[in-house]
Amino acid sequence: QPGASSIVLEKVGDAAVARPQMKMMDDHALKTLVRMIEEVPPESAVGGVIIDLSRVTILPSLALGLLVQISNTCKAREQRLTLVGLQPQIRKVFTITRLDRVFQIADSVEAAMK
Repeated sequence: QPGASSIVLEKVGDAAVARPQMKMMDDHALKTLVRMIEEVPPESAVGGVIIDLSRVTILPSLALGLLVQISNTCKAREQRLTLVGLQPQIRKVFTITRLDRVFQIADSVEAAMK
């Protein structure tokens, strides 16, 4: 799959952790992320789904919509979704758009698993 390597999906404890490896989450990367999370078997993400955005410094507005879509997918499956490692400028976007109320946000993968 082209572009799949730009997002690393791994199991940490009983959670599925997706780590985008790029600075800007473009349309292709986001669709890959959505697909990867939709394909995670529920039993392998009992502890929830964690998206580590620590390398991402640019998040287009389209990305926010797709993150909400991922959030809805997880809610429908009763999986907890946590966003971690938000850079200050990304965190600001979440605050301005009030999405910080929609998403669980933690500082790190370790913190999200507690």
